[in-house]
Amino acid sequence: MLYPANLAWARGYERDHPGVTLRVRAPGSGTGITGTAEGNVSIGASDIFLSSRELAKKGHIVLIPVALEGVVPVVNLPASSGRTPLRLSGPLLARLLSGRIAFWDDPLLRRENPGRSLPHLPVRPVVRSDASGTTFLLTDYLAHSCRWWRESMGRDLLPEWPRNPRERAVSGSRSVVAEVRAREGSIGYVGLGWLGRSGLLPVALENDAGRFVIPSVRSIGSGVEGLGSRTSFPEGFNRSLVGGGSVPGAWPVTGVEFWMVSPDLPEATMAEVRRLVVWVLTEGQAPAYTSSQGFVPLSGLPARSRLIRKLREVPSRKFLPADDRRVVPLDLRIPSPRRRADRPSLCQPPVASSGPDGSSGP
Repeated sequence: MLYPANLAWARGYERDHPGVTLRVRAPGSGTGITGTAEGNVSIGASDIFLSSRELAKKGHIVLIPVALEGVVPVVNLPASSGRTPLRLSGPLLARLLSGRIAFWDDPLLRRENPGRSLPHLPVRPVVRSDASGTTFLLTDYLAHSCRWWRESMGRDLLPEWPRNPRERAVSGSRSVVAEVRAREGSIGYVGLGWLGRSGLLPVALENDAGRFVIPSVRSIGSGVEGLGSRTSFPEGFNRSLVGGGSVPGAWPVTGVEFWMVSPDLPEATMAEVRRLVVWVLTEGQAPAYTSSQGFVPLSGLPARSRLIRKLREVPSRKFLPADDRRVVPLDLRIPSPRRRADRPSLCQPPVASSGPDGSSGP
């Protein structure tokens, strides 16, 4: 998901530092994590948090928060069905992606979208075939909001999606956009940073407050800012943010975007990486690099910094000198995740539903 911001940061840094050239790729979070651990890249990018145990397995790579992002389900429906975002709860989204809702005019969808003309088109899910942080955040939300998904699927970078002949599995967000655009009736998911480039219709997702929210930089940021102050955000920034808490306008599929650095980089490379990271956490937090690309800057969050301490996890390399005060302060405080009561009608183990003409799905 971070590719649009990474590209903007790279071009901005190159402008500010003549003679420097940065190469940016977008292979997915799984490749970013592996590439960093194996020393194949100077900086990896990931949409997921890693536990202390997982970090230790990867050679104690350092996770550096650089922005916040939201995952957005997108659909390709005929113009006759309207251009306002379709209202979906977590359980409904789970049924659409699992193939348990076969047609777009299913009674469950019509009940959630009264008065809307929904077409009798097959639902065609588009999912990621690669290890993806975008998928991890989306399945985290589905597990949070629906018991049967939590118990049967859980959250994962590369879940074993239910077998569905209408499903397409593709690699990378760019391919998701292309596939959804190519087939009417498709539904997929991308980061907010990809939404404006896609021309696709986002959905309005239900959050923990029971509100259907349209994705935006503001709704993503409001969810994190409003998550309360009862529990300090963990030192490793490794906690789920999905659900949106009790904030009415919070987008519910939100996560921290990370850069990853290996402590084993050569000294000269580490010095260059340090300069780039400090630039991203200062000048790079400007709207031209963050909000205009669909990301929430860290500077908009409640502040008292532990990010500086995070960067000093590479003391032998002096990754961040003690006198460097320019790094944006960051101290997220959120309560322990709460799950609202599942809707019995939607969160029981699903069965295939049918359209008005009696045709059943796969």
